Amino acid sequence: MSAHTDVPRDFPYPATNYQEENRGQFHFSTRGGWMNDVNAPLYYRGVYHLYYQHNPFSLVWDTMHWGHAISTDLVHWTQRPIALDPHVHPGDLWSGGGVVDTENASGLKSGDDDPIIVYSGTNGVTVFYSLDGGNTFTTYADGKKVATPGGTSRDPKVFWDPVSTHWGMVVWSDEGGNGVNFYTSSNLLDWTFASRYQADWLFECPNLIRMPIDGGHRWLLHGGSGEYYIGDWDGTTYTSEWNAPQKINQTKTFAGSAYYAALNFENLPNDRVVSMAWQGENKGSIWTGNASFPVDFSLHHTDDGIRVFSTPIPELATLRESTQTWKGLTVEDGVRQLPARTGYELDAIVDVREASKFSLSVGREVVYDADQQTLDGATLRTIDGKIKLHLLVDRGQLDVFGNDGAVYQSYNNPPAEPELVAEGRVHLDTLTIHQLRSIWR
Repeated sequence: MSAHTDVPRDFPYPATNYQEENRGQFHFSTRGGWMNDVNAPLYYRGVYHLYYQHNPFSLVWDTMHWGHAISTDLVHWTQRPIALDPHVHPGDLWSGGGVVDTENASGLKSGDDDPIIVYSGTNGVTVFYSLDGGNTFTTYADGKKVATPGGTSRDPKVFWDPVSTHWGMVVWSDEGGNGVNFYTSSNLLDWTFASRYQADWLFECPNLIRMPIDGGHRWLLHGGSGEYYIGDWDGTTYTSEWNAPQKINQTKTFAGSAYYAALNFENLPNDRVVSMAWQGENKGSIWTGNASFPVDFSLHHTDDGIRVFSTPIPELATLRESTQTWKGLTVEDGVRQLPARTGYELDAIVDVREASKFSLSVGREVVYDADQQTLDGATLRTIDGKIKLHLLVDRGQLDVFGNDGAVYQSYNNPPAEPELVAEGRVHLDTLTIHQLRSIWR
């Protein structure tokens, strides 16, 4: 470890009640400073750990630290002291993943806690480990690079393969063009190059996830903008029959947009895949950036092939403090106001057989084009002439889900009083609005 310890790891954040203008009330944001990419989300002994790219001293990107927050329900978050600090931990502390070494494959265990091992660094991977449940970290082997792809490289992510019974690592690099290098290990510390997967769309923050479907598993490979392939992993090599990527989040995604650099929580039971991303267009008086609301990923067969569906985690229901439901509501060539204040969840089943367009105005127009069968440009086919919409409307964040997660769209935008707008005759079988309490109170 470095001898430089002039900045204490638990330095205070500015005082806040999390009620500043634009601050999300159920989307996580750092107590103060800048945040970007989600890092090493993991679950350990009843606690969810969220690490993230962080500049605690400014509202702009600079001198990356790893911020840290914890939760027992994926909804309410408590800020913790800095996890990785460049005054203490060497190298560029950029984006990366982490794992819980439950079998002590690393041999690092000393005491009751399982080692938690995280990976970071640019142009070579550096390892840090925690022996106190993910609160403080030690640099492994004085910062020795355990894997160094050619060209420019960053964003290592580690995963377990129960079939080959070894660990894998995926790292982005631009050697010969965009792509990822795969490495394998039996002890999480010594890594052997396994293969390279080249793809123009595969830029930054790569992730490989084993996901259940049809009684078996397929492997989801995605990059920073949420573009993805479904394929197979044989223990050393990734293959896919796809020739064009799909998108997890069907918006314009790039670094700094309202969806980027998603990672899934490691060590979750029962094949559950929970993902969070960086939303970069939100800011306020003492913070910049927030995390997306957690979603469950699942694979489904569709008319277009296997696709990733995204749905808000069911733990959201713990925030509901009041509910209003309407049945058989009709809007014809007009506008109808809805009684909701900022911070709510909206569910609707909408019959659009007699409409050309239907929209929900919630600070931005969420538009369904019945003629084209698209939701804000993303294909969303009717089922018996109907669509399902599920919206999460926060102070500066909006999440849109269509047909139980077939469409997922994220935005940073100020909210407005909600209203329904119909071109033609729209019939809502049901419309439910849940007011949501703040996670900070």
